[in-house]
Amino acid sequence: MERNCVECGQSFSIDNEETAFLSRLVFCFGEYSAQFPLPLECPDCRLQIRTAHRNEQYMYHGQSALSGKKMITLYAPEPPWGNSYQVYEQEEWHSDAWDAGAFGRSYDFNRPFFEQFKDLQKAVPRLGLVTIANENSPYTTGTGYCKNCHLINCSEYCENCYYGKLLQNCRDCVDCSYAYDSELCYQCFSIYHCYSSCFLSYSQNCTDCWFSENLVGCSACLFCTNLQRQQFCVYNKPVGREDFQRTIAALHGSHEQFEKARATWHDLRQSRLHKYANIVRSQNCTGDFITNSKNCRDCYDVNDSEDCRYVCVGVNVKDMYDCSNVYLRQELNYQMLGTIGDYHCAFSIYTFHSTNVLYSDHIYHSQDLLGCVGLKRKRFCILNRQYSEPEYRVLAQKIVEHMKSTGEWGRFFPIKYSPYAYNETLAHDYFPLTADQVRHKGWNWREAEEREYSAQGTTVPPDSIEQTNDNILQQVLRCEITGQHFKIIPQELAFYRKQQLPLPRRAPLQRHRDREALRSTRRVWQRPCAQCGKETMSCFSPEQPEALLCEECFLREVF
Repeated sequence: MERNCVECGQSFSIDNEETAFLSRLVFCFGEYSAQFPLPLECPDCRLQIRTAHRNEQYMYHGQSALSGKKMITLYAPEPPWGNSYQVYEQEEWHSDAWDAGAFGRSYDFNRPFFEQFKDLQKAVPRLGLVTIANENSPYTTGTGYCKNCHLINCSEYCENCYYGKLLQNCRDCVDCSYAYDSELCYQCFSIYHCYSSCFLSYSQNCTDCWFSENLVGCSACLFCTNLQRQQFCVYNKPVGREDFQRTIAALHGSHEQFEKARATWHDLRQSRLHKYANIVRSQNCTGDFITNSKNCRDCYDVNDSEDCRYVCVGVNVKDMYDCSNVYLRQELNYQMLGTIGDYHCAFSIYTFHSTNVLYSDHIYHSQDLLGCVGLKRKRFCILNRQYSEPEYRVLAQKIVEHMKSTGEWGRFFPIKYSPYAYNETLAHDYFPLTADQVRHKGWNWREAEEREYSAQGTTVPPDSIEQTNDNILQQVLRCEITGQHFKIIPQELAFYRKQQLPLPRRAPLQRHRDREALRSTRRVWQRPCAQCGKETMSCFSPEQPEALLCEECFLREVF
């Protein structure tokens, strides 16, 4: 079935598989069964709308509205829409000192659902950061079970990691993104089981590899691409151990030498052979950055998952459609954002270990909720008001019918109701827009990102890490790209010294953007293999110059 997106006007397809999924996702209220209609927005617009409700990078100093305690929060003290949210510190929010049920209210059938839900969102105190069971990691969000970490997001089970995204089971990694089971790595992107490596991307089971890409089972490689089970190589050619160590020693600790090596690495990346997509140990999958998965179509950054469609960042999930940032044993969910361990939930944000939750936000260990915010261990609630089971089922049925009449049923929360400005959100990373474009759509924009930074009082780090003393910790540095101010933290300096790495000249946010630029867009196109002509579903657009190979030709040519 072909449709035109109600947001962007582009044509998109809905196939039998998607229709079958929606027919299975039934929410029952007594004898009444509610199904979702086929989507009105294209997959890209659904992703944009959903991720416009997630802030991963922008944190602010604030204080708890409950105790006055100073804290770090995702919510700007002066948001562009006026009054700021009430925000509680992590332990306070999860404590018994308050009850989100006290904000419960009756449903008004004379008003749209989304308006009433937004009023509830504004009233219920917000959780300053979205974390679970972390230790000594106050400047992280979207994280769980991490220890001694700083400015990482979308990560679980990590220790001593700084400035990164989507790290799983990593230790002592700095400025890495999409890293799994790795240790002592720096400026790495999309790596699995790697150790003591630097500027390494798209690689697995590697040790001591520098400025290289697409290596498997390699050690001691520099300026190498598309190698398997090799060691002591420079520019893909074997060298002696002493020659390799001498070449690496010339790089150690020098910013000038690192910049030259980075330029060489960039040229190597452009000229190497490319596989149609980064899909490893997977069956019947399309998209990019998919590992150990089965039947995942149009998915990105997905691992150990099965039977998914339009999932963007998923770890160990099953039977999910149109979900983002979903983790750890979730099943049969639709249009979810930032969730862990849920079953049979839809159109909700930051729900954890919950079942049968609809159109809700910040929910923990609950079930059978509709339009709720901030509830913990609750059941049969609507707009945070408690009902008996029969009352809940009758009222929920009426609300679903009301939402159908207003055109809200089956659509995600509008971007204009996001608690963040568009340029603070993940959507701005995926679909960047100008301030004028955002305002023209009626969405919010935060001007702080546009401010000028002064060079007065800033310090330029020494070229060599050996020349860097502890005074650098009190200095303010200035990003060479954006001019943004930033500082070095003690743990970070200790890592650079241990690994003999020069101090960065770019701010953490710019370093994140540099890593994101290493990937292609989150879309697929049908493109032929450059050797055999076989059609592939590639993450490289037809306009990109790279010559692409199918799986068979790539393995034959490279390995």
